[in-house]
Amino acid sequence: MVLKRMSYIYKILPPLSISACAKASNSPMGSGGHMMGYGYGGGLMWLIILVLVGIGVYFLLQVSKSKGSDGPIIETPSDILKQRYASGEIDKAEFDRRKKDLKS
Repeated sequence: MVLKRMSYIYKILPPLSISACAKASNSPMGSGGHMMGYGYGGGLMWLIILVLVGIGVYFLLQVSKSKGSDGPIIETPSDILKQRYASGEIDKAEFDRRKKDLKS
């Protein structure tokens, strides 16, 4: 889901950058550009790029946090006993005896 959002952001980045830098040919600067490349369009382009990079970093941090949030799985003795019984390692009588030992 997050990666899908990030790919959408990076798909719209080039058109946004181009439209931010576009100038009309009848502007006071002519068709030559923006005050040596650093006019309003150029500043807006850098702002858009910085915002998109910030959003990308934010989503990457969220993804890494969600993957690492499980933490170490701590199994209780009861859980281990149930797994051993479910796998067939111990039989019903052994399971009941050990379960009784755990409760006391």
